[in-house]
Amino acid sequence: MKLIYANGFHGMTVDALLAASGVPKGSFYHHFGSKEAFAQAVLGRYMQFQIDLLDRWIAQEELSTADRITGYFHDMAQAFVGSDYQRACLAGKLSTEVAATSELFRDQLDHDLRQWKNRLVNLLEHGRQRGDVRTDRDPGDLADGLLALIQGAFVIALSTRDERSLKAVMDTIHESIAPR
Repeated sequence: MKLIYANGFHGMTVDALLAASGVPKGSFYHHFGSKEAFAQAVLGRYMQFQIDLLDRWIAQEELSTADRITGYFHDMAQAFVGSDYQRACLAGKLSTEVAATSELFRDQLDHDLRQWKNRLVNLLEHGRQRGDVRTDRDPGDLADGLLALIQGAFVIALSTRDERSLKAVMDTIHESIAPR
């Protein structure tokens, strides 16, 4: 994953990957078949990590819906800042780099992002029932907006090396889902 973050998918060579991992070329191709299949496996593991992290925040029912979502985003943001602004969201990185040219990646990213969105939708619907999420907006639309905010914050912070966009998203999450 470090090589994908450092060099991008297209800049990561199989030889560099093999050198970094110490895996023989034959073993790599036997297990993955291609660089694209390897990157898809990495993305799958990354997305499972993100889903598990989100689920841990969702399970904290003593918190408001907004606090659970901002807590999740805060954990993501802290990992990003802690990596010296190198490791933003891998799904966002690969979406911008390869989704336009690879149907396989596009399909996987679509599936993964839908899974992410569905968890947010369920959380927002539950929040509506609790009375801490606005009722004048569709939870699916809110979830789309939240994902766009999160991805956009990482793009801006990656360019500026400034945490302000990350903090602004945390504030905006609260404002955008609070009951009206």
